[in-house]
Amino acid sequence: MIYRPSAVYDVRLPLQLNGAPFGTVRVGVSTVFLKSELTPRLQHALVFSVGSIFLSLFLSASISRLALGPLKEISRNLDDATGFSGNGTGDDEDHDEYGLVTLKIANLGRQMRDAKEIFSALKDNVDQLMANLQDGLMLFTRDSRVVLVSASVERFLGRPRGEMLGRAAQDVFSTGSPLGALLLEAFERRRPLMQREVESGTGRRVQLSLDFIQEKSTQIGALLIMRDTESVRRLEDEIEMSRRLSASGRLTRGVAHEVKNPINAIVLHLHLLQNKLQQMDPGTRRHVDIIGSEIHRLDRVVQILVDFTRPRDLKLEEVDLRKLLEEVAALAAPDAAQRGVAVSRRFPEYPLIVKADLDFMKQAILNVVLNGIQAMNEGGEMTIRARRDQGMVVMEIQDTGGGIPKDVQEKIFELYFTTKKDGSGIGLAQTYQVMQWHYGTVDFETVEGQGTTFRLRIPLAESGLGAMREAVSRT
Repeated sequence: MIYRPSAVYDVRLPLQLNGAPFGTVRVGVSTVFLKSELTPRLQHALVFSVGSIFLSLFLSASISRLALGPLKEISRNLDDATGFSGNGTGDDEDHDEYGLVTLKIANLGRQMRDAKEIFSALKDNVDQLMANLQDGLMLFTRDSRVVLVSASVERFLGRPRGEMLGRAAQDVFSTGSPLGALLLEAFERRRPLMQREVESGTGRRVQLSLDFIQEKSTQIGALLIMRDTESVRRLEDEIEMSRRLSASGRLTRGVAHEVKNPINAIVLHLHLLQNKLQQMDPGTRRHVDIIGSEIHRLDRVVQILVDFTRPRDLKLEEVDLRKLLEEVAALAAPDAAQRGVAVSRRFPEYPLIVKADLDFMKQAILNVVLNGIQAMNEGGEMTIRARRDQGMVVMEIQDTGGGIPKDVQEKIFELYFTTKKDGSGIGLAQTYQVMQWHYGTVDFETVEGQGTTFRLRIPLAESGLGAMREAVSRT
């Protein structure tokens, strides 16, 4: 059926009864009536469609504005957070808002990962520093909570670091101890403490100081520093001993220079006198020989003093300290056997590698060993031990003699000081000096009537530290 304006359409519909046609229905429809009937409906549908399109566009623009507005704000915040900006680089043209936000979030993620790596490295460095600090150090936040603790604090407070981190000062310190009462009062009043010496909960005498950290007149935390009073005094004693040795050395060099020249002149003229007096009676010759031997002994003493005070060039080499101690024990064996002293050695199975001048270090250790053997006039036992203590090698030389009297303990490392009738007062002073040359220390513990233990400390060599780390990793 083809549409024609102002036409009549004839439609025939056949009728059937029991499957047999019996008639036809004819329907005639005019297009004028169809047009008048359909045109209003089509116009209404067209207007509705156009209105829907405009409404959809308006709603799309509004929703887009509502959606992209926060994205722009997020983008600006990301720019502030990351320092990223696409202005002038063509990024705004190449990416839509979603693309820019995604790019900036990825950039922020990279920065956060980099910051995490830097923080992790800094944390490892701080942990290593806190583990090696000799002083106890605690850092508190504004509300007095612990955020940083050095390993040495465990010695002063008798508590592991893990228990103190994150806890308030009131939970860490107790008013039952002088140290805790003093610190809690300072925290309550927000007043610093300057170099106070008190007794800790473990019975140690501790020097402590508490400073409150401020930024622009606002208190942001507190720093507590604790020092072992005994260690501080030992350090002060070592400094004083070094000062005395230095002063003695300057005096000795001057005296040795002034004595050496007359001794050389006396020796020369004594030889001339001996040559001129060919025919001497036995008594006169004996006196001349005695004068000569005493002059030579005096010359050796002066030479020893000159050698003691002369700057030395150390011939450092890596050596296993166990081997060096074995050699010292072998050298001291005849004197020990003569006095009835049994020498025992207790060394670890792992090597103790140090960098040292073999001759000087051997002499320094031998001086202490012989000194201990000579302190046991009626026999006894000497024990030589060696062990590692963090980055140091500790040698302990223990005797069972009469101990060192209290009134002379502060003088035993002084040059020329001795309690022996035939002693020179140089041996222990020389040991002290040699240990200083090797960046080590020497100290002692003594109990009168029971004996003395000398401790010599010297740094491990780098190869020794590597071997120690390897041994620890294997375990």
